[in-house]
Amino acid sequence: MKKLLFPALALVVTLTLTACNNNDKNDISQQDRSEYDRELVKFPENYNKGVNYATVNRGNVREEAYTSQEAIEAVQNGQPIPSRTVITLEIYEDEELSEIFVMEKRADWGDQNPPDTPRNGDWQYQEYNADRSVDYEEDIGRCFTCHANQERDDFVNTLDEMKSYELEHPKGSKDSSPESGFAGIPTEGWEINAIGDHPEMIDDEKKGEMIQTTLLTFYFHREKN
Repeated sequence: MKKLLFPALALVVTLTLTACNNNDKNDISQQDRSEYDRELVKFPENYNKGVNYATVNRGNVREEAYTSQEAIEAVQNGQPIPSRTVITLEIYEDEELSEIFVMEKRADWGDQNPPDTPRNGDWQYQEYNADRSVDYEEDIGRCFTCHANQERDDFVNTLDEMKSYELEHPKGSKDSSPESGFAGIPTEGWEINAIGDHPEMIDDEKKGEMIQTTLLTFYFHREKN
């Protein structure tokens, strides 16, 4: 009887330890799935070199919103806000920077929300102190709840400001037209001397076109140099 008793006890202990180990693994995997990475959204170091497209005043609080020109162009062209877009909000209280709010959009980020928060497309949020350190005391879940009300605007509170902002296109961009700087120049008093052995009659309209073409040629030559 004693010989049979010890193997039986050993088997029970082995099964018990195995069950505990399996439970530990299940608990760890469930924790990993539900744990939210508070440092998912990194601080955008050069955000203030982007477009300061909106200023919002609320009593003694002033908010300055920044994003990229590409994001604003997409919104104004009726396209979705691109993946990897970052929107940064400087928050001032009595003209002193108190915190910096950052929201970033990346494809497939929507399934990394904190537990019990709405999915706001593929946006994630972060709150920073004025010294650019993460504000771990901030309940980041409030950001998800607040922006969830703006689903029709891609969860962005300042989408209307993006739509109405007047972008200044840099010199030489595809949207800038050097011709517009010359099109209004009057050409009535200009004279064109015939070149070659076979001068042709030039009417005023043709003369104006030739002058504009000449001015544009000088313009592009100057830009290249």
